[in-house]
Amino acid sequence: MNKFLLLCCGFFSLTSFVAADDLDKQRELYSQAVVLQAQGEWEQAQKTAALIAEYPLTYLLEFETIKAHFATNNAAAVHAFINNNPNRSLSLDLERDYLRFLARNYAWKEFLDFYPQLPNSEDLKCNYFQAKINQGKTEEIWPEFKKTWLTGSSLPPACDNVIAVYRDNNTLSEKLVWQRFSLAYQNNSPALMRYLTTWMKGDNRVLATQLYALYKKPESLLNSELFQSRTQASFLFLQMSIKRLARVDLNSAMDLFNRYEKKIPFTASESQTLKKYFALRTLLYEVESQLPWLDKELVSLDDDGLFELRIRYAIKLDNWKDIEYWLNVLPERLQEKDKWIYWQARVLENKKQQKQADKLYLKIAGQRRYYSFLAAQKLGLDYQLNAKLVSEKSDSLKMKKADLAYIGELAYQKHNALLKREWYALLNNNDKNTQLQLGLYAYQKGWAHLSVMASINSKSWDALNIRFPKVKSGLFANTANQYQLEPTYIYALTRRESAFDEYAQSRVGASGYMQLMPATAKETAQMIGMKDYKNQAQLNDGAINVQLGTAYFDMLLKRYSGNRILATAAYNAGPHRVDSWKGKAGQSLEMDSWIETIPYKETRNYVKNVLAYNVIYQHILDQSREFFNKTELNTRY
Repeated sequence: MNKFLLLCCGFFSLTSFVAADDLDKQRELYSQAVVLQAQGEWEQAQKTAALIAEYPLTYLLEFETIKAHFATNNAAAVHAFINNNPNRSLSLDLERDYLRFLARNYAWKEFLDFYPQLPNSEDLKCNYFQAKINQGKTEEIWPEFKKTWLTGSSLPPACDNVIAVYRDNNTLSEKLVWQRFSLAYQNNSPALMRYLTTWMKGDNRVLATQLYALYKKPESLLNSELFQSRTQASFLFLQMSIKRLARVDLNSAMDLFNRYEKKIPFTASESQTLKKYFALRTLLYEVESQLPWLDKELVSLDDDGLFELRIRYAIKLDNWKDIEYWLNVLPERLQEKDKWIYWQARVLENKKQQKQADKLYLKIAGQRRYYSFLAAQKLGLDYQLNAKLVSEKSDSLKMKKADLAYIGELAYQKHNALLKREWYALLNNNDKNTQLQLGLYAYQKGWAHLSVMASINSKSWDALNIRFPKVKSGLFANTANQYQLEPTYIYALTRRESAFDEYAQSRVGASGYMQLMPATAKETAQMIGMKDYKNQAQLNDGAINVQLGTAYFDMLLKRYSGNRILATAAYNAGPHRVDSWKGKAGQSLEMDSWIETIPYKETRNYVKNVLAYNVIYQHILDQSREFFNKTELNTRY
């Protein structure tokens, strides 16, 4: 074991020269050690770390030291770290990283000594198979590798050598290659299909080539000779091929389906699956020529999602006769959803049967939901919040002091990704009541995103003080007032965007509190003359993010003449999409109908959530409550 790891293993045995209660000094030394490690000054970093053995984050320094000095004989140090930190997520990271290091260095004996069982991740599984093959146990581990092989997705490069071994000894038969080709076809993996085709010979290769060509050009199915009998090997691909054809030409796909039904009937399951797919394409892409067929088949398909799409289509056309019909044929399991109770009431209202409509509105008006707020506004009733606030219970977290000190230091040192992982683990290791107390503690400490996580993890939907935290009121109120906007609405947007995670990063690149894209932030900064904004990293500065996010929302409001519904939809989906949705309607719709028929499910739910969250924040900030203003209610969309 090298000298760094000898030092490392003594981290917690060395005498701490900094008093445990001198937290500021511990933090300072920790930061110094982090900088020293980044500069490659490992020995000096070790000495600094030894001075703060009791600091909650010192183990992170040990983690970095071990990882930076991996060697094939370091298993003891890695095991010691894992044993000393059994409940830390980084222990699993270190274990995986060490296994990958051993695999990169072909240390197969050490790999199996360190981890003798089959790992979970695909690349490490293949490393494990390679290690076993190196021990001469090729046949023994074949059944497990066969399971890994049979996937419609590409395997990681770590599997290449294992595949080569079984290919060379003919264990990977043509049958198994064909099975995987079929899975790749189902999984829409054309690169894998093309690759597997090169493995085949004779008739199989010819057929695979034809199927690949059919995959790339689905309309060629109309003249294909591949599906003349169920006994053909290719017949397995017919159902998938018809679905692919339906994506480019629904009418032709349905005609072809009918021809095969007469010639070589599908099974009941195959037929139902294809009909549901046709119905989905009909509704999503509004294929009017197939609506008569759809309306005839829909009840027998008995699919909740299709029923809801059909009603939304009727709402989009403002066809109240159709809305009423499809609401009446909804299965009972759907009729009692507040969404469809609301629309049942709207049908009655449209028929001038106000008393009957009001009875249904009253049925759902007492809840804290979008449709309940709509119903309450119709009836002129107060919006019901039904809050069950979390109150502090003395000594409830007495046994969690060490955990909370650790969480606190992760927050202080801005180890944001690890903070969320460890908080999630802490929540999952405790009962619901403790989770609520943890959520309240997080709220009191100003860790709003952690308090929201606690409410969600414990499914405490009524715990409004931790689910909808009031944070940095000065920042949000002052910025909103600067643009003469409602602070409650900026709170609502931020709650929906990031749950108040100042360092949130989306998969598409949106950053910070209000989840701004870099291009949007740059353009907005130029528009408002914010010269201090220079780069994307600044979006994780809460003050800058809220300034830019609020300014951008203000621009959208101006674009849409102050209409929050349109501006909110545009904040999520972009103004050009919202403009196209308005233009495509072909007719004007009432406010609730337009929201209900927003094409993107994400945006539709986003708008509903933000509007409802605004009412909640009006309650929290003790503001007068208003769901929709008169302009929004009276506008045709």
